[in-house]
Amino acid sequence: MKTVKAEPPSRDARAQPSCATTMIGSVPHHNIDAALAFAFQVDVPFLPQIPMRNPWEFMIAQALEGLPGLTAEKDGAVQLDIDVWAGRSHALNERLLSAFSAMGARQDAFASFEPSAATSSSWQPFLWDLEEGGHRIAKIQIAGPLTAQWVLRLSDGSSIAKHGDVSSQIYRLVLARALAMARRLQSGGIQPILFLDEPGLYGFMASDPRHMLALQELRIVVQALRKENVLVGLHCCSNTDWSAVLGLGLSFVSLDVELSLDSILQQHADALEKFLRDGGRLSLGVVPTAKQGDHATIDPGALFERLLDKLGKAPLSRDPKLVRETLRNALFTPACGLALNTAAEAEAVLATLGEFSRLARRNLD
Repeated sequence: MKTVKAEPPSRDARAQPSCATTMIGSVPHHNIDAALAFAFQVDVPFLPQIPMRNPWEFMIAQALEGLPGLTAEKDGAVQLDIDVWAGRSHALNERLLSAFSAMGARQDAFASFEPSAATSSSWQPFLWDLEEGGHRIAKIQIAGPLTAQWVLRLSDGSSIAKHGDVSSQIYRLVLARALAMARRLQSGGIQPILFLDEPGLYGFMASDPRHMLALQELRIVVQALRKENVLVGLHCCSNTDWSAVLGLGLSFVSLDVELSLDSILQQHADALEKFLRDGGRLSLGVVPTAKQGDHATIDPGALFERLLDKLGKAPLSRDPKLVRETLRNALFTPACGLALNTAAEAEAVLATLGEFSRLARRNLD
């Protein structure tokens, strides 16, 4: 594997065109070729997850591949047999220790933590297609460590809250897999944008000491990836304490425009302005994904006008240049993943997203 010298942390994404499109991750296809063809129709190709084909491609199971005692249900629910974990976790700890000990000396230190075909059927074909197409930027994603530990349940249905050693291993496992994926892209000269999928942040409470500790651990994950010159995003499809998220040092904050943009613009205006002036970018989920009938009837122009209207009523509007640059530098996506949609609905969302981006470029360039 070719060695790539790590660059200083940066939020720069010069390979990203203005008003660029990408996707959140999951797709409704059952066929790998169809999923990949779909994933390369956006400006920033993304790694498709195909959970309808294999439940291990749901976000939590995929991220925690290799955790001893883990099982996945058809609906994506995951459980941990704590007795199996206790008996086998030492082997995973040794693998993790070995990888992190070698991370500064070997570019392939985390190679064994790359997703396998059993949990990410598109991973290797995605890499081949990126290389063949000469792409220089790509988006990958992984369930964030906070959501992974909050969602995981023991076999009796209880949480893992009393098992701090399990939580610790989850953090290290998610970080190791994220580093493995990012370094693999970098070895091919591709700039990785890596999104941590953290829908569990809807339950975050700053008044809870355990939540604040989890947030600090999440910050460490972000910092470790940034030191590797990874452009790190965080996706949360619910409302949360956006000021806390904006303070994590992220390159991108990803949100559902209809659900969350008003909140982040009005209630967290100071934190948002600081984030943007420091070089942070937004990833705006502009196309609804909830089943609302015929997606073909969604008017991209109306979506764009609603976005401008929200921005025009926000404190941020006092600086039109900042608003314009925010939109030019943004990623545009669907509101969430598309796994629960049909393939036809996904194609309609893709078409709407493409027209939205073209409309934005015409108005902002």
